[in-house]
Amino acid sequence: MRCLVAALVLVAPTVGAFADTGSALAGQASSKAQQEEAKHQKDLDSDVALGKEYSAEVEKELKLSKDADMDARLQRVAAPLAEIARNSKVEVLWGDPRLNPFHYSFKLIKGDDVNAFSIPGGYIYVYEGLMKFVESDDELAAVLAHEIAHAAFRHMATMKKKGSGWQLAQLPLLIVAALSKSSDAMAGLMAAQLLNQSYQSGWSVEAETASDYGSLQYLQKSRFNPVGALTFMERLAHKDSLGPRVEWGIFQTHPITEQRARFMMAKLKESGVEIRRSQVSTTYSARATPRPDSSVELWFGQSLIHTFRGGEAASRAQEASVRLNNFMDSVPSMGDAYVQDTYAVRGGDRVLFLVEDDDVKGEGVTPGEEAKLSLSRLRKVVYDLGNRLFLITRGG
Repeated sequence: MRCLVAALVLVAPTVGAFADTGSALAGQASSKAQQEEAKHQKDLDSDVALGKEYSAEVEKELKLSKDADMDARLQRVAAPLAEIARNSKVEVLWGDPRLNPFHYSFKLIKGDDVNAFSIPGGYIYVYEGLMKFVESDDELAAVLAHEIAHAAFRHMATMKKKGSGWQLAQLPLLIVAALSKSSDAMAGLMAAQLLNQSYQSGWSVEAETASDYGSLQYLQKSRFNPVGALTFMERLAHKDSLGPRVEWGIFQTHPITEQRARFMMAKLKESGVEIRRSQVSTTYSARATPRPDSSVELWFGQSLIHTFRGGEAASRAQEASVRLNNFMDSVPSMGDAYVQDTYAVRGGDRVLFLVEDDDVKGEGVTPGEEAKLSLSRLRKVVYDLGNRLFLITRGG
């Protein structure tokens, strides 16, 4: 018993020493955490101060829009995304991986450019042209989430830290030169050349990719459909293909649009998101359009497929639009569309619609002939869709 007591007496100081050591380590950890938090807040305050300064410079050159309805839509779509970004930590492929909450500001710029940009601290600018180009709130949300991600991931500060060859102090000159196109600002185009080093090193491409992925994560936490990010990029790629690419200024930092669209498609599939383009874009969707003579037209995008007539024209056209959307969302081939049993226009293993006698009254064609005409229009739509999406869906 004496030995046991002695042992306990000997051990007691050792336990106390461990307790003291533990307290000291806990205190050091707490102090380090406080220091890290203080440094973090300083970084955020610096971004906000820079953003405030830069926004004043930008707004000297770029005119703010007076379109109240358009601005109201911008604020309505932006608000929930900003709240998500302030409170949700997501995977950051490039940039500052910490949760960096900002009080985001969204401003509408006068002009037809299909563009938006952000500057440090959560100041985000959107052109009227982009607001007109988006075909749904989902597409608009995708663009806003992308710009939010740039700010939330502190990409500008990261570029400076990585030594990209230019300073944040040059940012206002660069943005104004690249976006305003005013005669005074054009003198600053030499500043845009400073982005070349970061572009050549891949830093700016990494920033765009990280923001694309960040936007998808924010969208999946919101009420918006993340497929809007894909359709917006696909349509932008198509728009770019119809005219000369912009090869100067801030646009030089953007990866090729088709590559970005393929990246988004891959990430959506990894997340188990069903790619239904018809839900977020009028370009990729069917609709039933009533006419003054009580007939109802079936359209896909800008192409007329068939005209329904008779007492049940509205319900038949509506049912056909649902089936056509399901068919076109699969990005079919031309051979998947065909006529069966003379009057049935089919898509894959389903009848899309039947051509009835009422549909051809006064048209000078038989139901069978009209079915073939409708099939021809449908196949053209299928071809156009496949051609538009080929480089993206086939990974060309």
